[in-house]
Amino acid sequence: MLTFTNARVFDGTAMLPGTRTVTLDGNRIASITDKPAGDDATDLGGMTLMPGLITCHFHPDFYKFTLAQGIAGDPLGKELPPGVLMAIGVRNCGVLLESGFTGYVGATCGHDIDAQLKIAIAEGIIPGPRIRACSAHIGTTGDLNDSKNWWRQMKTPGTDLFVDGPEDMRKAVRECIRRGAETIKIFASSGHGFPGPVPRNMDRDEITAVVGAAHTRGAKVRAHCAEREMIRECVELGVDIIDHGDEVDAEILDLMAKRGTFWVPSLTYPKCLLQLGWGDGEMQRLYDHVWNILPLAQKAGVRILAGDDYSGVFREVLEDDPLDHQLGNYGREFAFYGASEGLSPAEVLSWGTKNAGEALVGGGEKLGVIAAGALADLIVLDGDPLADLSLLAKPQQALKAVIRDGALVIDRLPPLGKRLAA
Repeated sequence: MLTFTNARVFDGTAMLPGTRTVTLDGNRIASITDKPAGDDATDLGGMTLMPGLITCHFHPDFYKFTLAQGIAGDPLGKELPPGVLMAIGVRNCGVLLESGFTGYVGATCGHDIDAQLKIAIAEGIIPGPRIRACSAHIGTTGDLNDSKNWWRQMKTPGTDLFVDGPEDMRKAVRECIRRGAETIKIFASSGHGFPGPVPRNMDRDEITAVVGAAHTRGAKVRAHCAEREMIRECVELGVDIIDHGDEVDAEILDLMAKRGTFWVPSLTYPKCLLQLGWGDGEMQRLYDHVWNILPLAQKAGVRILAGDDYSGVFREVLEDDPLDHQLGNYGREFAFYGASEGLSPAEVLSWGTKNAGEALVGGGEKLGVIAAGALADLIVLDGDPLADLSLLAKPQQALKAVIRDGALVIDRLPPLGKRLAA
């Protein structure tokens, strides 16, 4: 049993008044009270205890590809041998924990890396976050991601898998789930920095087949989707997570709220393109549109998620690439979105805690909140993140402890009280 006392508690939605005592029993939160604890508790001295952060658009193996490769049409997931890409995933899992992120929801990977990382962590081979494993991108022949250099066609898939027709879509989904995927990623449309000749990559009956096959076997579906009518169609057909959603409007937001659809706006990537002068007027318009509609989405009850295309793809052209897998970068998103006049710090922080926990586990489990019975993935911060969201981008200074599945995996706490190991 592990007990923290004299803690300010952000419970996933709000900072609770006063200080609290939080007791863990195994990998669960047993109780939260306003009573002081005994000598066997760890006195946090007014530091903040909160749910561990969760990023919900994560590519563990995106790290060593470059813009030059993308321009040349080299396929993702083929930059390096699969074992080296797995080593990159191991590295990035460590960066997540050191940054205060105790979980991630995969947004695609090659070579079943999400699923294999999850096994390695469960077996105690490596430390790492809680993972919702994703499949490769599922797309169609000749679509946005299928190389136009047809003579260089892959014999084995990297990050992309190309399938045509409802029956083959169902088969591909079932095979991905057999190999450990808990989320199926589809590239439903072009957009969000990926211009294509047509807005639609997949036909309606193909999306229907993917959603039906995934949901039947307990998996979620997420879609790279930017164009308005494709967003609407994906939401209507039961896609669980919309990635990017550049052309969402009030009508679609209401539909997403009613269906419980998650949304990952991921604005840092287009911000970088615009900063470099690589975006056009349309990209700027869409960026501004999403920025301005985020408060409306929050008010409508859409479950917004934190996460972006971390990859280091801009490291060769930006001295400080905000999307590089480096300590503290993942936490920058909270202060970035918190700059919106229409969003409170607590609302933005809930995107990476309460909402993210619902996206990661589902099925009645509680994660991303401090509540009795919830899974005990927690962090301790020296400071108040609601007063200064930039604390979450400064783990070297602010992050004092990481509790993953009820166990301390990072402990920088001062000896304010005695600790009793159960």
